[in-house]
Amino acid sequence: MRVLVVVEGKHESGGAASALIQLVRPDLNDLTFDRLANSKIHTHPGKGRAYFKKAVRWMLEARKRGFDAIILLVDRDGVQTRCTEITDAQEDHTICNIPRALGVPVEAFDAWMLADELAISKVVAVTVPPQPDPEQIAHPKEHMEKLLEGLGLQWGGAEMYARIAAELNLSHLRHRCPDGFATFADRVLML
Repeated sequence: MRVLVVVEGKHESGGAASALIQLVRPDLNDLTFDRLANSKIHTHPGKGRAYFKKAVRWMLEARKRGFDAIILLVDRDGVQTRCTEITDAQEDHTICNIPRALGVPVEAFDAWMLADELAISKVVAVTVPPQPDPEQIAHPKEHMEKLLEGLGLQWGGAEMYARIAAELNLSHLRHRCPDGFATFADRVLML
Protein backbone atom coordinates (compact mmCIF):
# COMPACT_ATOMS: atom_id res chain seq x y z
CA MET A 1 0.00 0.00 0.00
CA ARG A 2 1.43 3.36 -1.06
CA VAL A 3 0.82 5.95 1.68
CA LEU A 4 1.30 9.72 1.60
CA VAL A 5 2.34 10.95 5.04
CA VAL A 6 1.77 14.66 5.67
CA VAL A 7 3.42 16.21 8.72
CA GLU A 8 4.09 19.67 10.05
CA GLY A 9 7.76 19.74 10.86
CA LYS A 10 11.17 18.29 10.28
CA HIS A 11 11.15 16.43 13.59
CA GLU A 12 8.29 14.25 12.40
CA SER A 13 9.57 13.73 8.87
CA GLY A 14 13.07 13.03 10.11
CA GLY A 15 12.19 9.40 10.74
CA ALA A 16 10.14 9.61 13.94
CA ALA A 17 6.76 9.53 12.18
CA SER A 18 7.88 6.62 10.03
CA ALA A 19 9.06 4.71 13.12
CA LEU A 20 5.75 5.34 14.88
CA ILE A 21 3.69 4.27 11.88
CA GLN A 22 5.76 1.10 11.59
CA LEU A 23 5.36 0.49 15.31
CA VAL A 24 1.59 0.40 14.78
CA ARG A 25 1.57 -1.21 11.31
CA PRO A 26 4.88 -2.88 10.38
CA ASP A 27 3.41 -3.75 6.98
CA LEU A 28 3.18 -0.07 5.98
CA ASN A 29 6.60 0.48 4.47
CA ASP A 30 5.90 2.38 1.23
CA LEU A 31 5.68 5.84 2.80
CA THR A 32 6.21 9.15 1.01
CA PHE A 33 6.50 12.28 3.15
CA ASP A 34 5.35 15.83 2.46
CA ARG A 35 5.00 18.94 4.60
CA LEU A 36 1.59 20.28 5.62
CA ALA A 37 2.77 23.76 4.65
CA ASN A 38 3.77 22.74 1.09
CA SER A 39 3.28 26.00 -0.83
CA LYS A 40 1.96 24.14 -3.90
CA ILE A 41 -1.05 22.79 -2.00
CA HIS A 42 -3.70 25.47 -1.55
CA THR A 43 -6.93 25.27 0.40
CA HIS A 44 -10.11 27.04 -0.56
CA PRO A 45 -10.34 30.56 0.85
CA GLY A 46 -13.00 31.55 3.30
CA LYS A 47 -13.43 31.80 7.00
CA GLY A 48 -13.39 28.96 9.46
CA ARG A 49 -12.54 25.27 9.55
CA ALA A 50 -9.02 25.82 8.22
CA TYR A 51 -7.70 22.42 9.34
CA PHE A 52 -10.72 20.57 7.99
CA LYS A 53 -10.05 22.27 4.64
CA LYS A 54 -6.33 21.44 4.79
CA ALA A 55 -7.04 17.79 5.57
CA VAL A 56 -9.56 17.51 2.73
CA ARG A 57 -7.20 19.25 0.32
CA TRP A 58 -4.43 16.80 1.23
CA MET A 59 -6.77 13.82 0.82
CA LEU A 60 -7.63 15.04 -2.67
CA GLU A 61 -3.92 15.56 -3.40
CA ALA A 62 -3.09 12.03 -2.24
CA ARG A 63 -5.78 10.63 -4.54
CA LYS A 64 -4.51 12.80 -7.42
CA ARG A 65 -0.93 11.54 -6.91
CA GLY A 66 -2.12 7.93 -6.99
CA PHE A 67 -1.61 7.02 -3.34
CA ASP A 68 -3.69 4.27 -1.76
CA ALA A 69 -4.04 6.04 1.59
CA ILE A 70 -3.03 9.15 3.52
CA ILE A 71 -1.72 9.72 7.02
CA LEU A 72 -1.78 13.30 8.26
CA LEU A 73 -0.52 14.68 11.58
CA VAL A 74 -1.18 18.20 12.83
CA ASP A 75 -0.32 19.39 16.35
CA ARG A 76 -3.16 20.64 18.53
CA ASP A 77 -0.96 23.45 19.91
CA GLY A 78 -3.65 24.44 22.43
CA VAL A 79 -6.36 24.88 19.79
CA GLN A 80 -9.15 22.42 20.69
CA THR A 81 -11.03 23.04 17.42
CA ARG A 82 -8.22 21.31 15.51
CA CYS A 83 -9.27 17.99 17.06
CA THR A 84 -12.88 18.55 15.98
CA GLU A 85 -11.94 19.63 12.46
CA ILE A 86 -9.54 16.73 11.92
CA THR A 87 -12.08 14.24 13.31
CA ASP A 88 -14.71 15.69 10.97
CA ALA A 89 -12.33 15.24 8.02
CA GLN A 90 -11.53 11.68 9.18
CA GLU A 91 -15.23 10.79 9.20
CA ASP A 92 -16.39 12.68 6.08
CA HIS A 93 -16.32 10.39 3.04
CA THR A 94 -18.53 12.55 0.83
CA ILE A 95 -15.72 14.72 -0.58
CA CYS A 96 -12.99 12.08 -0.92
CA ASN A 97 -13.13 8.41 -0.08
CA ILE A 98 -9.40 7.68 0.21
CA PRO A 99 -8.48 5.59 3.27
CA ARG A 100 -7.03 7.89 5.90
CA ALA A 101 -5.52 8.12 9.35
CA LEU A 102 -5.66 11.72 10.46
CA GLY A 103 -4.13 12.48 13.84
CA VAL A 104 -3.75 15.34 16.29
CA PRO A 105 -0.90 14.99 18.79
CA VAL A 106 -1.81 16.71 22.08
CA GLU A 107 -0.31 19.28 22.45
CA ALA A 108 2.39 18.46 19.93
CA PHE A 109 4.16 15.51 18.32
CA ASP A 110 7.02 15.99 20.79
CA ALA A 111 4.72 14.82 23.63
CA TRP A 112 4.73 11.32 22.18
CA MET A 113 8.51 11.22 22.60
CA LEU A 114 8.12 12.10 26.30
CA ALA A 115 5.64 9.31 27.00
CA ASP A 116 8.21 6.56 27.54
CA GLU A 117 11.16 7.41 29.79
CA LEU A 118 12.68 3.97 29.17
CA ALA A 119 12.88 4.69 25.44
CA ILE A 120 14.49 8.07 26.10
CA SER A 121 16.89 6.48 28.61
CA LYS A 122 17.98 3.87 26.09
CA VAL A 123 18.69 6.49 23.43
CA VAL A 124 20.56 8.96 25.65
CA ALA A 125 22.26 6.25 27.78
CA VAL A 126 21.23 8.00 31.01
CA THR A 127 18.38 7.06 33.35
CA VAL A 128 15.48 9.42 32.70
CA PRO A 129 12.80 9.74 35.39
CA PRO A 130 9.11 9.33 34.50
CA GLN A 131 7.74 12.52 32.99
CA PRO A 132 4.45 14.27 33.76
CA ASP A 133 1.37 13.44 31.69
CA PRO A 134 2.63 14.16 28.15
CA GLU A 135 -0.74 15.45 26.97
CA GLN A 136 -0.74 18.06 29.75
CA ILE A 137 2.64 19.55 28.83
CA ALA A 138 1.96 22.84 27.06
CA HIS A 139 5.31 22.97 25.24
CA PRO A 140 6.67 19.41 24.99
CA LYS A 141 9.66 20.28 22.78
CA GLU A 142 10.90 22.82 25.32
CA HIS A 143 10.19 20.28 28.09
CA MET A 144 12.38 17.72 26.31
CA GLU A 145 15.16 20.26 25.84
CA LYS A 146 15.08 21.21 29.54
CA LEU A 147 14.91 17.57 30.60
CA LEU A 148 18.02 16.73 28.62
CA GLU A 149 19.81 19.90 29.71
CA GLY A 150 19.13 18.93 33.34
CA LEU A 151 20.80 15.58 32.63
CA GLY A 152 23.82 17.33 31.11
CA LEU A 153 22.82 16.39 27.56
CA GLN A 154 21.92 18.28 24.39
CA TRP A 155 18.70 17.82 22.48
CA GLY A 156 19.42 15.87 19.30
CA GLY A 157 16.53 17.08 17.12
CA ALA A 158 14.98 14.94 14.42
CA GLU A 159 17.61 12.22 14.63
CA MET A 160 17.06 11.82 18.36
CA TYR A 161 13.28 11.66 17.91
CA ALA A 162 13.66 8.98 15.25
CA ARG A 163 15.79 6.90 17.62
CA ILE A 164 13.37 7.40 20.54
CA ALA A 165 10.35 6.57 18.36
CA ALA A 166 11.98 3.29 17.31
CA GLU A 167 12.30 2.31 21.00
CA LEU A 168 8.83 3.36 22.23
CA ASN A 169 6.62 0.79 23.92
CA LEU A 170 3.35 0.86 21.95
CA SER A 171 1.02 -0.04 24.82
CA HIS A 172 2.74 2.45 27.13
CA LEU A 173 2.47 5.18 24.51
CA ARG A 174 -1.23 4.41 23.95
CA HIS A 175 -1.85 4.56 27.69
CA ARG A 176 0.07 7.80 28.28
CA CYS A 177 -1.31 9.61 25.20
CA PRO A 178 -4.93 8.40 24.90
CA ASP A 179 -6.35 11.49 23.20
CA GLY A 180 -3.61 11.97 20.62
CA PHE A 181 -1.67 8.79 19.98
CA ALA A 182 -4.24 6.11 20.85
CA THR A 183 -6.82 7.72 18.57
CA PHE A 184 -4.26 8.08 15.79
CA ALA A 185 -3.01 4.49 16.19
CA ASP A 186 -6.57 3.16 15.96
CA ARG A 187 -7.01 5.07 12.70
CA VAL A 188 -3.73 3.70 11.31
CA LEU A 189 -4.86 0.18 12.15
CA MET A 190 -8.02 0.74 10.12
CA LEU A 191 -6.16 1.67 6.91
